[in-house]
Amino acid sequence: GETGSTMGDDSEWMKLPVDQKCEHKLWKARLSGYEEALKIFQKIKDEKSPEWSKFLGLIKKFVTDSNAVVQLKGLEAALVYVENAHVAGKTTGEVVSGVVSKVFNQPKAKAKELGIEICLMYIEIEKAEAVQEELLKGLDNKNPKIVVACIETLRKALSEFGSKIILLKPIIKVLPKLFESREKAVRDEAKLIAVEIYRWIRDALRPPLQNINSVQLKELEEEWVKLPTGTPKPSRFLRSQQELEAKLEQQQSAGGDAEGGGDDGDEVPQIDAYELLEAVEILSKLPK
Repeated sequence: GETGSTMGDDSEWMKLPVDQKCEHKLWKARLSGYEEALKIFQKIKDEKSPEWSKFLGLIKKFVTDSNAVVQLKGLEAALVYVENAHVAGKTTGEVVSGVVSKVFNQPKAKAKELGIEICLMYIEIEKAEAVQEELLKGLDNKNPKIVVACIETLRKALSEFGSKIILLKPIIKVLPKLFESREKAVRDEAKLIAVEIYRWIRDALRPPLQNINSVQLKELEEEWVKLPTGTPKPSRFLRSQQELEAKLEQQQSAGGDAEGGGDDGDEVPQIDAYELLEAVEILSKLPK
């Protein structure tokens, strides 16, 4: 129904405020709206600016736009929003479910890449559980393309943030079913995530997979053997971990200056925020 418009139509929508352009029925108007929104998002310096709240209800539309070209611009703007807006966490469920159903089925690789980036950014802003929930739901989708992208996103999340942030149990639970898929692409992706999970928990992964097809198990064994034996370390951290790390570094450098070359100045232990988080978690699990 979006037929060619006369110049008259164009001049009408051009006068509209950004948020109205973003919801316009003409794709050209929406494209212009998303482009403007992206520029606004890049300019806002304060993560708590009230400007962010104006767009809260629109971010899902950005990622689920029915026009593929416009959708790419929407995804780009959404990513910047999630990265920088203090209110972005409120949109996690609806936006990630929109990414799963309306982005992961797109033919363009760029759309999938941006969709995955958005999911990972929500994890970084402390929304791992909600993201994981939507991705796990996506594994039941009838479209294998969507299933593959959800497994890939879970694998990347695990590889980057580690097994303290990404819960392995629910993924391991569905692995045997994924290995039984009729779709080769799904089975291949299941194999990749099984290799990634093995990096983090090693032989604890064997019992849950003992009943999968023996050929598949043998293929996994061959991959597992190649993995380095050391404990893997995450390469990406949650905002809270980043802040903790920054605080520790600040204290250490302040401490270092204050020592003024005292004897024990070099004994300040280097604390790793990740290990600290681990210690806190272990303490919380001990019986009270």
